[in-house]
Amino acid sequence: MSISNFTAAQSRVPFKTGEKLNYSAWFNFIKGGESFLECVGFEEINGKSACHVRSGTESLPFFDRFYKVRDYMDSWMDSSGRFSLRFEKSLREGKYRKKYSVDFDYDRGISISASKQDSIPARVHDGLSMFYYVRTLDLAVGDVIKINYFDNDSLIPFYIKVDRREWVKAPIGKMECFVLEPYVESGTLLKHKSKITIHLTVDERRLPVIISNDARFGSLVLKLESVGQTD
Repeated sequence: MSISNFTAAQSRVPFKTGEKLNYSAWFNFIKGGESFLECVGFEEINGKSACHVRSGTESLPFFDRFYKVRDYMDSWMDSSGRFSLRFEKSLREGKYRKKYSVDFDYDRGISISASKQDSIPARVHDGLSMFYYVRTLDLAVGDVIKINYFDNDSLIPFYIKVDRREWVKAPIGKMECFVLEPYVESGTLLKHKSKITIHLTVDERRLPVIISNDARFGSLVLKLESVGQTD
């Protein structure tokens, strides 16, 4: 098993402007919402070319009466390295509200948010950029990818293990996938002992067809329903 930053292993860009991945969101085995991942296009951020990607999750009207979810995230990734240049999110989960944005100035080696500035390593990822970054990599079972993850003014180094290959059934069809398992050194990704598993297709599209999060409060599973093109 090898651990690598994979700085030289990016051999493909399996997504393009206009790609939109549409998901059904299942809470404890009940369909409760819809999600999407979208490649919006290329923009300039602080003088650098950036690929803008966006995600959204919304609960269905029936669930809105009990626990309304309106989560949106935007990431601007460096066009060649796929590391984060800017990240914004707006979260509404029941009574919980959160808005956050951060810029990454690699020339000065700092992150800049509304509340503070912090030193950062040469490359960091947010919750969206890491998905698209991993899609560009040459993967093999046994690989461990190191990610410098940044959110809420905190840097969390963690790893993504390519655990195995397996066939899975998703609404979009039956596909062979790499099974990716993110973790920190304690063995889990999130502080509440949740376990995240990502099924990423082995073909050239590298589609995340199933994303599951098993935690103490229950499970959340995103299942890929369709792949669209918005342009």
